Amino acid sequence: MKKAISLIAVLVGVLAVTSGAFAANHYLITSSKQIKAGAISVSDLSPAARKALHGQNGKTGATGPQGHPGATGATGATGAQGPQGPAGVSGYEVRTWRYSKDDANSDAGPGYVGVGPGAIATVACSSGKVAVGGGYRFTSEDETGFNSQALSDGSGVVASFPGRMDWSTNTVKPNNNSGWIVQVNDSVNLADMTLYVICMNAN
Repeated sequence: MKKAISLIAVLVGVLAVTSGAFAANHYLITSSKQIKAGAISVSDLSPAARKALHGQNGKTGATGPQGHPGATGATGATGAQGPQGPAGVSGYEVRTWRYSKDDANSDAGPGYVGVGPGAIATVACSSGKVAVGGGYRFTSEDETGFNSQALSDGSGVVASFPGRMDWSTNTVKPNNNSGWIVQVNDSVNLADMTLYVICMNAN
């Protein structure tokens, strides 16, 4: 009731200022019933009257319950497994065989006379391994260096390849790469020679 009377007083002030007809005839508004409904708009009110019309902010409502978790998205399809790559090499080894007239540095046995003209020399891998490389060198009798005689007498090699010999027929064994074979030319004169073979596991 007190707020309504205050509002009427504010309206009286507004009407007294904005309406010359009311001021001239000294109309006095003592009740809200004297004002025709809709005759006064908010724009006719003073700032103080407008402020009086605003209600107080209500209290903040309680927080609502948490919603249910959303469904888990679908998992993407797993790609097909690729083919298995080839097996890597293993079982690396380097083996040698010394054909030397020096018994202390020879694998050919005591009293060996040296590699002669056209001779065939071999070196084998360990069991279960195959050759992937090989070679040779003419050496001095004590295995300390190169054979200088081979540089001057025309000594040389006519074949160097992976394989094993069948000594009963003096031929190369077919499909057998488990060692290395070297054949020298006819100019070799009882030389010392060391053969090398590089081997890996067969599987």
